[in-house]
Amino acid sequence: MNLDAEVLAQLKSMEPRGGAALDLDGRRRAVLERANRSFADWALAGPDVHEIRDHQVPVEGGTILVRTYHPFADASSLPAHVYAHGGGWTVGTIEDDFVDAEARFRAVEANCVVATVEYRLAPEHPFPIPVQDVVAAVRWVRSAAAELGVDPDVVTLGGASAGANIVCGAVVAAPDLAVRALLLEVPPVDLTWETAQAGVDAGGYEPSVEPMVRAGMNQFLALRAAYLPDPASYRDPAASPLHAADLSVFPETHILTAEADLLRTEGELFGERLTAAGVSTTVTRYAGATHFASMLTKVWPTAKKWHDDLLAALVSVHTRAGN
Repeated sequence: MNLDAEVLAQLKSMEPRGGAALDLDGRRRAVLERANRSFADWALAGPDVHEIRDHQVPVEGGTILVRTYHPFADASSLPAHVYAHGGGWTVGTIEDDFVDAEARFRAVEANCVVATVEYRLAPEHPFPIPVQDVVAAVRWVRSAAAELGVDPDVVTLGGASAGANIVCGAVVAAPDLAVRALLLEVPPVDLTWETAQAGVDAGGYEPSVEPMVRAGMNQFLALRAAYLPDPASYRDPAASPLHAADLSVFPETHILTAEADLLRTEGELFGERLTAAGVSTTVTRYAGATHFASMLTKVWPTAKKWHDDLLAALVSVHTRAGN
């Protein structure tokens, strides 16, 4: 596999450039600044929405910020879509320009109210706190349905990378959430890392990208240590949903994987197991994509297709819910 020039340019821009001495808050700020520079270079800006509101939502131990995007005025009974950003459980924020753009696109194109969740981060707030935060956010959206102009019976969940893991954990931890669908982008679903390691060892990746994929393993193990300080949690189904005994509790699920991504194997295996459990599931692998390549919507056709496929899935869920 020869990665396209746009993908290679993004990878090069992400190479470490110092910052090892930064404290955790400094590293988070640096990551956000770099992400927003990347967004300006490579990603499509989101459309205008009628209104954006910030809400402080009660959670155990305090409150979290939930930001809602409203596509037009005087809306009522719209679907709601709750979104969890990525960032390896330790960084990431709804202040990221890409997260903002994704929320805008989903609100306008899928005609729904989007709620982005500023879940608390590890290592200060390890598992299961981020999962509990997303559960609380979904429950709050339902309780505030009249204020938000949403239909409490039509709620979907979406997440990217660590966010995809967390929203899966929310379904496992609180199956009574009864969300209509999950949209999972490059999801880590086996935090034992056994599935990812097996995929690499089996030669499932092109030789040209295998070194990059193997290098990703060390990065993910460090992130896992922050999120799951207790190894006994590795197989907890709310952390590793691939190990859930009963996957039939999952709603309709759409999984998007990247060909040159360490997490591809487990994401696709999760899709197979969901299907075997009777869950309506789609799995789409994007050729030549890396873990972060879906950002490249301005410059890379595959990223634009990824974006369009995701929106189409969400529109389909909402259309069927309205029938």
